[in-house]
Amino acid sequence: MTNYLWQVSYNIFKKKFKKQFIILIHYLIKLKRGEDIMYLDCYILENLFINYIIINCTTYIAKIYTKKIRQICGAVIGTIYSVMYVYKELEIFFTLPAKFIFFILIVLICFNINSKKEFIKILFNFYLVNIFISGSTYFIIYFTGISHMTISFFIICSYISCKLLKKIVNNFRLLKHIDDITKKISIGILDKNIECIALLDSGNLLQDPISKNDVVIVKASLLENFLPKNCDFDKMDILNIQNITENLEPRISSRVRLIPYKHVGDNNAGMILGIKADYLDVDNKKISNIILGVSNFNDEGYSAILNPRILY
Repeated sequence: MTNYLWQVSYNIFKKKFKKQFIILIHYLIKLKRGEDIMYLDCYILENLFINYIIINCTTYIAKIYTKKIRQICGAVIGTIYSVMYVYKELEIFFTLPAKFIFFILIVLICFNINSKKEFIKILFNFYLVNIFISGSTYFIIYFTGISHMTISFFIICSYISCKLLKKIVNNFRLLKHIDDITKKISIGILDKNIECIALLDSGNLLQDPISKNDVVIVKASLLENFLPKNCDFDKMDILNIQNITENLEPRISSRVRLIPYKHVGDNNAGMILGIKADYLDVDNKKISNIILGVSNFNDEGYSAILNPRILY
């Protein structure tokens, strides 16, 4: 009889304990945010996703490849560290030195480090991404004025912040790339200086076939003071160039050159009207023996196409 009562009591306790344990997973610890309450499981999920977003964004910004499993491991470690914040007994782990050490630990877990320079670069990028995503997330929350925070809202805000940061970085990289492939140049011809922006294009390797001087393609509008108006310089042949030359001043006509060219995939050769310049000033360096190839190309970003061989 005693054994039977013990077995019944044990089964009741087991069922109750199982039920209480399930409830405990959801209600174990309550984290207060103002008047709102977040439960431990929600807190873990939120931190796990946000940590992963931050790490993934860092890999993109720093241009460092790392496997997804390492990113997930870093997010899990970061989440464990966040959960430790709940316990007052572990306050020692949230001093400034401890935070910095943990910060370094996550970087070492998530990324392949090949040098000190690369380590500092990744650490710096990781820190900036944290600041940006955290700051912009709370800015979105403040701007929207939503007082009741949900897990999904925090994650969505972090995701939007991540996308915004990637867009900003892409724009800066594009601007830097444009700066690298464009040059401010000054063309000297007949005691006049013509300044413009030139595109550095490896596709322009034109040369004067006789003198072997390099050719810089320029908009006809840059030389409007020297050339006749209303001419289609993109459809040139020997006859057209001869007619244009006859209408030029002697000091310009003596500088005229004929520059043959071919388009890629086109066997038909064309002609460009060339005019010899006195010099080309690029990167504070004056270069002589330059031919200006006149064209009607239409692009607002630049007014000349530079032969890259000129710079070397």
